[in-house]
Amino acid sequence: MHEYPEADILGVPRKLLKIGVLMGGPSSEHEVSLATGKNIIGNLDSTKYQPVAIKISKKGQWSLGGQIVDMPAALKSVDIVFNALHGTFGEDGRVQALMEYYNTPYTGSGITASALAMDKLRSREIFKLAGFCVPKTLKLKRGENYEARLNLFVNKVVKFPVVVKPCSNGSSVGVKIVDSPADLEPAIQEGFKLDKKVLVEEYIKGRELTCGVLDNFNNQPVAALPVTEITPVNGHRFFNYDSKYKDGQAKEITPAFVDSVIYSKAQEIALTAHQILGCRGYSRTDMIWTPGNNDVYILEVNTLPGLTPNSLLPKAAQSSGLSLARLLDAIIESSRD
Repeated sequence: MHEYPEADILGVPRKLLKIGVLMGGPSSEHEVSLATGKNIIGNLDSTKYQPVAIKISKKGQWSLGGQIVDMPAALKSVDIVFNALHGTFGEDGRVQALMEYYNTPYTGSGITASALAMDKLRSREIFKLAGFCVPKTLKLKRGENYEARLNLFVNKVVKFPVVVKPCSNGSSVGVKIVDSPADLEPAIQEGFKLDKKVLVEEYIKGRELTCGVLDNFNNQPVAALPVTEITPVNGHRFFNYDSKYKDGQAKEITPAFVDSVIYSKAQEIALTAHQILGCRGYSRTDMIWTPGNNDVYILEVNTLPGLTPNSLLPKAAQSSGLSLARLLDAIIESSRD
């Protein structure tokens, strides 16, 4: 990590880097993105950076520091964009393509890695080739006749309960555990409201683990942060939207109290997934450990994990002795390498 002297050798104050914190956006995670952006602005080192909020409304209108502007003007007005968007548009390669087009440096993964990680089925195909355990999964497209394939899948390939989720979404928005055939089609139709592709997948019963990865950390080009175990409470069956962003809805243990072999395996999976997708800067990989056979299933890689006060990645970094300000430093530096 680079050091920033407060002044040059002549005592002239150095120029602050202007950081445009990009937040909001059209996705269902708009409010989470605003919370991430606010937390970033509040924790950037004021001796190094001059932050300015770049907000995108739910209807796609851009503003810079509270003033309505067009998109090119916003992107060209800053030294680096700190991408605090989540979900559709912000995390799927599209806004990354815009920033590449306008030659604006930005934090997080590039176009291809973002698109691959956001598409849960395509990324799982890559993970299978890498030898990882992944849930058996069926992809459905809105408007197609999928009844026969769906019946075969839920009766012959897997058994209830199953998990239904949008193919490309984040923060567990739209994810449902379905216990009976009667509830399956309504869950699928709810998923289609969020995405034109829906996944029906094998339910893996086990313990939820997650592990962050950070570039240029611990004197390594890429390194895993401590593993966290997540136990939802108050009736939540998995780490859903409410348990992620509302206080007291989940127990998060960092470092996770699991066998050392499983702990190392989870870190290795997170590291490998980050690298084979081509992620940059930081990521977080979600997994399920099944203690009965000690398999660790990879669910997905988040290329822009939340940085809200309740988010997992900053807590794992803190467990490693890395404050949020220093974590933000590391993420910004990775965009400049």
